[in-house]
Amino acid sequence: MTLFEYLAVAFGLVFTLAAMRLVGGLPHALRSDRRYWVHLCVTLLMLLGSAAVFWTFWSLKDVAWTFPRFLVALAIPATLFYCCAALVPENPEEVSSWRQHYWDVRVRFWGGTLAWITSAALSATVNLGMGLTHPARAFQLFVAATALVGILSDKERVHAGLIVGLAIVGMGLAFSVGAAPAWLSG
Repeated sequence: MTLFEYLAVAFGLVFTLAAMRLVGGLPHALRSDRRYWVHLCVTLLMLLGSAAVFWTFWSLKDVAWTFPRFLVALAIPATLFYCCAALVPENPEEVSSWRQHYWDVRVRFWGGTLAWITSAALSATVNLGMGLTHPARAFQLFVAATALVGILSDKERVHAGLIVGLAIVGMGLAFSVGAAPAWLSG
């Protein structure tokens, strides 16, 4: 077993916990008497995003690992889990209104998203030596700007636009250059 394979277990566990939190909340978020489409769409995007971010971790296979580099990389799934935990609480059956829940955790979720993309940018710089002109930086800036708008805006139409924008850009990225797991290091 290589060191990367060993460390990948830690990354995988945190990603799995994030995905389990989201999937565990879906039956409750889908209930017609409690459903809120903005929350549901963000939850589904986070589920797909968790898989996509885990997919990109293959880019780290050739890193000369040290404990600080590991911590920088581990911040990515940790902040992603934070976002998922904000979207879906530990006891989702107790949420009586997903609309109210979304607006109650909006700043925490989008703040976590900003922390996540910042940790991803930092890890790409520290662990992959990614330059500022790499194409992935445009996606990082887009997500950071989206998160800032999500933090600052309390308008449903704006949040609907954020979801559509993230879905279009994220899917475009996932099915183009992001289809190869090592595209970040190339």
